[in-house]
Amino acid sequence: MDVPYEIRRFLAGETDIVTFRELYDTDPAINDFLQDLVDEIIRSGAEFPVVRYYNEAGELKHQNPNLHYFAHPVDDPSYRYGSRLYESVRTYLTEEFRMLTHNVRTASGAWEFYQGIYDLFALYDTTVPYRDEAYEAAFVFALDAIPEYLSGGESEMYIQEHIIPRFPDTMPKGKRIKAIRAAIKEEFKSEKGYPCWLQSSEWPLGKDGKPATYIGKKKLHGGEAARFSFRDESDGSIIEVEQFY
Repeated sequence: MDVPYEIRRFLAGETDIVTFRELYDTDPAINDFLQDLVDEIIRSGAEFPVVRYYNEAGELKHQNPNLHYFAHPVDDPSYRYGSRLYESVRTYLTEEFRMLTHNVRTASGAWEFYQGIYDLFALYDTTVPYRDEAYEAAFVFALDAIPEYLSGGESEMYIQEHIIPRFPDTMPKGKRIKAIRAAIKEEFKSEKGYPCWLQSSEWPLGKDGKPATYIGKKKLHGGEAARFSFRDESDGSIIEVEQFY
């Protein structure tokens, strides 16, 4: 496989993100190529460059000054919370931690994954265009349309695949958001408020693939953790989700 060619196609929007993520997950050549770029800088003792991209108007569109954590991952601020996002290229591109996701079937995860691939590939080719407009737009729209307690994980995947497509982007934005929110409220039912997650959303789906009904929360370990309970409407069984701070 010509790895640089495949990455360029993805960054240019010629390969859709789900297809490229599946390729990344199944063929180690992409990860090995990107890891080699990182390892070579570490071996040489050189500084990791700050990756910047300017649009045609000369405005700063994107930058990531944090790649230096690959050389010293223990200095990554998230390490103190039990995460090492820069321990390797694979963890940097795939790790799920608290509110951070790289699930490309969610808006925030797709944008994070795209930016991560771009920042790493720019170590090889600084001329590669940065084309994140669709991912950024989807992320901004999701912030408006999807309640925070459903952002990320299975719940957002369900919304992105089964609810948002019902309402075309030709609709006025305000009307479209209102319709999506109404559909979300109809499908994600609750008997007692809505969960205030300790980490990212883990609203489960039932055995029929439909959202379970939220029925309550119980504090555990003196408030250091919580158990969220849901009912699978397809068979009446209870689904419990535990989270820790």
